Amino acid sequence: MAVRRGVVVGYDGSAQSEAAVRWAAVEARLREVPLTVVHAWEMYAAVGPMAIPVADLRLAAEEVVAEGVKHAREETDDVHAVLGRGGPATALMEAAADAELVVVGSRGRGGFAGLVLGSTAVELAAHAPCPVVVVRERRAEGPVVVGVDGSRASLEALGLAFAEANLRDAEVVAVVAWPADLEPGQAPLLDAEALREFAGERLVRLVAPWREKFPGVPVRTEVVIGQPREVLIAEAENAGLLVVGSRGLGGFRGLLLGSVGHALLHHAASPVAVAHAPRE
Repeated sequence: MAVRRGVVVGYDGSAQSEAAVRWAAVEARLREVPLTVVHAWEMYAAVGPMAIPVADLRLAAEEVVAEGVKHAREETDDVHAVLGRGGPATALMEAAADAELVVVGSRGRGGFAGLVLGSTAVELAAHAPCPVVVVRERRAEGPVVVGVDGSRASLEALGLAFAEANLRDAEVVAVVAWPADLEPGQAPLLDAEALREFAGERLVRLVAPWREKFPGVPVRTEVVIGQPREVLIAEAENAGLLVVGSRGLGGFRGLLLGSVGHALLHHAASPVAVAHAPRE
């Protein structure tokens, strides 16, 4: 019988990946789903000039993933291991095909080296078939902050934020980052203050369906003056989780493909969750 993946987490033995495993294990326990610990072991072939038998490489990889499973079982009981061959993003994407969530650490070594700094994180965040969470070493407590701009991906982010807040008995803080001054020609009929008020009203309307679906989750809506990168990094300082969409428009355009997304993955103090709009 095939194992239902539930929550999938990448582990490579680093302190950051251990934090990711523990975060993912708590998440799996809260969701009441299994946890799958994934390790990409083919990367061990690049350890130096010495030829190492494949059997030894696999044994070393099995020890690493067993260590990850041991950490996970300190938080939850239903834990499974997967040894993936190939690149880390490929191994995680394959394991995530029927998962609810994929979790990775903010830094790594071995099969997950440079996860946030290189193409792996961008590939995973942009193309994974489910939400992706990048975890810091410290486990943060606080509200679930979600960046909203009205795009389809940000609406998915709202849904994920409410679901996560509901699991944690936390507050949702829905944020729109609004520039101090609009460029000429962007708003010929309304002044800046009127537009900000309109944005706040629009945000309340976007939040309303999720407020009804999760009536026990407290909610705040904020229109914050500033650039999206600075606004969301500041909001993440006291957050338990920062949730954003994989694509955006307006203030969050190109969120994961440009400088804003990289800034969040590098500098947000809280874990960062990336939600995806439904595929066309």
